Amino acid sequence: MEGGGYSFQYARTGYAYMAMFYYNGMDSRNYVQVELLDSLQQGKCYYAEYYVSLLNTYRLGCNNQSILFTNNPVYVDTVTTPNGVLPANPQIQNPYIVTDTLNWVKVAGVFTAQGGEKYLTLGNFKNNVQTSSQIIQTTGYNGAVYYIEDVSVLPLDSITLQADAGEDKTISAGDSTFIGSFTTGLTNVTWYNSTGNAIAANVSGLYVQPATSTYYIIEQTVCGQYSTDTVYITVGVVPLKFLEFTLVPLSLEEGLGVRWTTANEINVSHFNVQRSSNATDFYTIQKVAAKNESYNEYSFTDLQPLNGKNFYRLEAVDKDGKTTYSKTLQTTLNIKPETLNFYPNPTKNFINIQYHSIQQISIIDFTGRILIQQNFNKTNNIKLNVENLSKGIYLLKVVDVKGNVQTKKLIVE
Repeated sequence: MEGGGYSFQYARTGYAYMAMFYYNGMDSRNYVQVELLDSLQQGKCYYAEYYVSLLNTYRLGCNNQSILFTNNPVYVDTVTTPNGVLPANPQIQNPYIVTDTLNWVKVAGVFTAQGGEKYLTLGNFKNNVQTSSQIIQTTGYNGAVYYIEDVSVLPLDSITLQADAGEDKTISAGDSTFIGSFTTGLTNVTWYNSTGNAIAANVSGLYVQPATSTYYIIEQTVCGQYSTDTVYITVGVVPLKFLEFTLVPLSLEEGLGVRWTTANEINVSHFNVQRSSNATDFYTIQKVAAKNESYNEYSFTDLQPLNGKNFYRLEAVDKDGKTTYSKTLQTTLNIKPETLNFYPNPTKNFINIQYHSIQQISIIDFTGRILIQQNFNKTNNIKLNVENLSKGIYLLKVVDVKGNVQTKKLIVE
């Protein structure tokens, strides 16, 4: 390209790619080098850029996508040399990890030439210890390889380098986002928030985490060029989403399972499992603490469902008291009359159990552990010692000689 009376190399790579990081115990690298049409002038400001996009067949993304200018060609044998890093201090070096496999990400910078630079080299000039990486997928090759495209070098006085605050964005509450650009070498830059307070200096981009919708302003002076730009961040309220809500009939003795999964939990306090006999009057039968992860699974067993129609719904209660409801599910149960009797309940020491032809008695906690189990021979009345049980709620399970099972809730004080 032409600029300021001097011509400079413009290289279109045509979706070439090069390895910038391998997590294989060696500092394996690839480099691309071209010769400029003219040497750079001493003391003159220049702007250089190229675009990268991560190959989606690799597990990792990394930083340190760089541009090196030298007076003479530089070379390292990256095939036969175990440590294949070209030792150098590039004039432009991206500090942020690039993970985008769909779009082109611009790596750019401003620098002052020492004079005589005639060769441009692209790559990562830092070893593995000095390179930051991030796993972006669990499959693929264990490295970071990038397509490269549109390399250009321009004298800064031939262009107008405008401040770049980045594109306007909409984010969810609690999320952070990157504003600005990956342009390095900007040493006279100040970022301001919407109230006019300076929040950062001498960086072209930064991560912000606003609680409400707002805007940020970047103000920069580069080689005498002054400009500003504004980016608007909209903080949206993403509603809680019930991904799945199901009822699972277990058995007459085990009750009814209530299962649900959620997404977008933000500051949710708890869930109330609610039941009704008429789909109008709901009552809370269980409170379940919220996990507030990006994806959540919950389950609850109703040990005493109603005989006949049962209607269930979930009430999500935020920490500020706001409520969100799931859809309502309905099931009909035909529960046989119970014949198992025991007393006292609650108890502290003993319970008297009355049931026909008892063969086995079990006391089970709510994790499914059997704490007490005794076998009998067609006994109809049992006095069972439970004084060693901790205070809490248990299941009393009784099996007769025909294999019929009856369960009831036992409360130990």
